[in-house]
Amino acid sequence: MTNLRRRAVIAVDLDYFYAQCEEVRDPSIRDKPVVICVFSGRTEDSGAVSTANYVARELGVRSGMPIAFAKKILKSHQDARFLPMDLEYYQSVSERIMEIIRSKGEKFEQASIDEAYLEIGRNDGDDFGLAEDIGRKIKEEILSSEKMMSTVGIGQNKLMAKMAVDSKKPNGFTIIPAGSERLFLNPLPAGKLFGVGPKTEKKLNSIGIRTVGDLASADQKLLSDLFGKKLGPELHEMANGIDESLVLDRPAEQFSRIVTLKRDSEGFDFYDVLKPLCEDLSSKLSYASIKCKSIGIIAITNELKVKTRAKTISEAIQSSDKIQEIASELFSSFFGKQYNPDEGRFKVRRIGVRISDFVESGDSKANTLEDFL
Repeated sequence: MTNLRRRAVIAVDLDYFYAQCEEVRDPSIRDKPVVICVFSGRTEDSGAVSTANYVARELGVRSGMPIAFAKKILKSHQDARFLPMDLEYYQSVSERIMEIIRSKGEKFEQASIDEAYLEIGRNDGDDFGLAEDIGRKIKEEILSSEKMMSTVGIGQNKLMAKMAVDSKKPNGFTIIPAGSERLFLNPLPAGKLFGVGPKTEKKLNSIGIRTVGDLASADQKLLSDLFGKKLGPELHEMANGIDESLVLDRPAEQFSRIVTLKRDSEGFDFYDVLKPLCEDLSSKLSYASIKCKSIGIIAITNELKVKTRAKTISEAIQSSDKIQEIASELFSSFFGKQYNPDEGRFKVRRIGVRISDFVESGDSKANTLEDFL
């Protein structure tokens, strides 16, 4: 635990992510109940709720609830919106935000489409000060670039960072300094400890353990007898703020760079815009000693709809000129064929380039992306 205690972990949670993505796409629905649905297609109301914004949650809508039941709850709210899940759009937003977070620290772990951990460490005793500065920059950049709120928590390990996030949402910022874990945890109901579900909480309550502080002080043999030799000690450690799990710095499966145009555009004349994006992506490939076989483009319209195109090539490349050549061809074709009589023409607000399908370049200076990330 010595090395872990010299580091600070930042947890970032993208508040009510799917619903917030829809609010960004259509600001007129902010402050109204918004429910993201997985429609089964059998009937108009069949299916389940994926998530909901906080307005809908306060009225009683929950994830996993049947859509028909959610509509009954909100029947008196004529402004409620029930929207189909648009996973491609949500993933594109997540990718851009994860790039922001990844760029800010030593080790990055994406836990889900809307959660990530970042490990900070300088071994000079001021990791939490540095982590606070980085955490605030992350929040500001996510808000300025994507118009999205996020919640940031900072602790000496992943558990405490996660507990910090969960303590104040949405749009929160909480720090649990090293050494104050028990002070923070002790008063909480046992069910608030990350990983403790309703069944475990009920069993804990049955033996008089009602708070995290009770669990932290409980007899370890009793916990082992009740929950087993693995879970019992784990519960006791977590209640004491102990978590030795690592921030898993996994290699990226793709790189992308996106830029906002100076003005919305209906045509292709982006040479000067694409050039630095492709040079940046090429430098990442070179540094990591890899090449890519798939080049894609991203176009985000003025209505925040995401359009993508991609091309897979037989011979892997690393050259910025070649990446730009293929991206330019894709954009030219995209704008040349974008007209649809049912949609009309649209304007593009942001454009980007994405590379993936990596192979090693044969350069011996690095064998994986881990050295680069």
